[in-house]
Amino acid sequence: MPSRLRPFIPLIGDLETEKKSVTGKTYKYVMLSEMYAIQMLDANTVKVQAGCHLGVDPFDPTGISTVANSLCYQLDNMTPPLALPDLGGITHQTIGGFLSTGSSGGSTQYSFEDAVISVDVVACQAGQGAAITTFTRPDDNNPDDPFFAVGVATMGLLGVIVSATFRCIPQFYIAGSETIEYADKCTTINLFGNSPTLPNMQTFLEETEYTRLMWWPQQNNVPDTDLARMVTWQAKRTDKAGAEAWAKHAFDLMNTPPTVPPPPTPPADGLKPYEEVPYIFGSPIPATIAADILYTAIGQWPDWLQKLLADKPLEYQVIKAVVEANYAPKIFPTIMDIFVTVDKATNRNKGPQLFSDRWYTGLPMDNQMSDKLMPVWFTELWIDINQSEQVMDALKAWYDAQPITIDLSFSTEIYAARQNDFWLSPSYQQDVIRIDVFWFGHNKGNPADFYQAFWDLLAPFNYRPHWGKYIPDTVNATSGVSYISEQYSKWNDWMALRDKMDPNQVFVNDYWRGKLGIPVA
Repeated sequence: MPSRLRPFIPLIGDLETEKKSVTGKTYKYVMLSEMYAIQMLDANTVKVQAGCHLGVDPFDPTGISTVANSLCYQLDNMTPPLALPDLGGITHQTIGGFLSTGSSGGSTQYSFEDAVISVDVVACQAGQGAAITTFTRPDDNNPDDPFFAVGVATMGLLGVIVSATFRCIPQFYIAGSETIEYADKCTTINLFGNSPTLPNMQTFLEETEYTRLMWWPQQNNVPDTDLARMVTWQAKRTDKAGAEAWAKHAFDLMNTPPTVPPPPTPPADGLKPYEEVPYIFGSPIPATIAADILYTAIGQWPDWLQKLLADKPLEYQVIKAVVEANYAPKIFPTIMDIFVTVDKATNRNKGPQLFSDRWYTGLPMDNQMSDKLMPVWFTELWIDINQSEQVMDALKAWYDAQPITIDLSFSTEIYAARQNDFWLSPSYQQDVIRIDVFWFGHNKGNPADFYQAFWDLLAPFNYRPHWGKYIPDTVNATSGVSYISEQYSKWNDWMALRDKMDPNQVFVNDYWRGKLGIPVA
């Protein structure tokens, strides 16, 4: 299963490429790429076809996606300019894909889902054939209304979302910072009880408008050893003048001597966009390629060395032994110092990185990373935010007991999501902390095998997995379907509505049949 579900919907038919399901029926994955029109209904309400991308998708196989036809760009260039309350870490997805997988941004104060006021769905109800039905948010927000079953996190199983209507907000900018610190010296969060004057994890997630944490948890338990890192990205809303003032402050700091390397030239728009990796010749690509080469060498160890020294078995054994003996104590710490460099007052930024940007280019902070140059797979577990400290303690205890291996040479992302009333949303009626465990795509082995330890470890916290990422088949040797279904009070209601809207299982494929336990009709 890929790291993110593409906007594909299984349909029965005799299209170009068919596939047989376990039921013997054929189905085809269909893209809605040519359905990208938007229509303004009033001054702040927009109807968007489901194939419209939030932002440009650089890997759109059809080549249709552009910046100019993306939803966010068009909203920002309206008169007056508009915005959505929140966005995910990337905006390559289509509207249909983002809604169908229940995706979300990193905030407990704002929510993409809050902007959704209706969806148009092609369903195949008994006796009706294929027909479009509109589901509209009820005026009283009654959580039992079918709108909350159909609008978000349907995985395409109730029908095909062909358009959605959003109530937008006025354009805004963001200003923020990113700190890179040793985890045991974190100055923003009381991570593990060491800094009682700082906000704990739950409070930080609740009080920060937008945030994303990148935790490198390796070797937390070694006394007097600084290795584990916490990268804290946080931002707040501001207006254009506030964003420009923050950018000027950032550039003024960068121009404070010593200035090696030379500070960048401020852009013409007066802003200072975030840089996820060091820019070389004005681009993130060289650093991304370097990271990919390094992590591929790690992930494919020692196979590539054995091929390189196929005719020199003794040399292979010696080099392999030396590298493996030194990986945890010397090689990995050096990698961390290069790629996750702790902030210093003398660095290029003169401390933490400060940034400011437009809402739609600033909130998706991961857009600049290439899915192909640096492929990463995920499992993401959404847990009641009231359990944040216990979850972090459980993870730390687990990581502390593990040696630094190839699979554990990566980071874990931590962020939050605001509660909503959509029946199968992982943040259904509770604010959540999200634990997003990374697996480098060029590693050997099966990421699901790696994720099993996390699925089992965090089971007592009643997590709900992100529908667009890896989902467990088993949890502590019991059925994954049973575990997941128990986390949703509206599960049976959703399944009953699914059967009503799609009695002939036109929209059920083998993957979702297995993950949700949908019996063959």
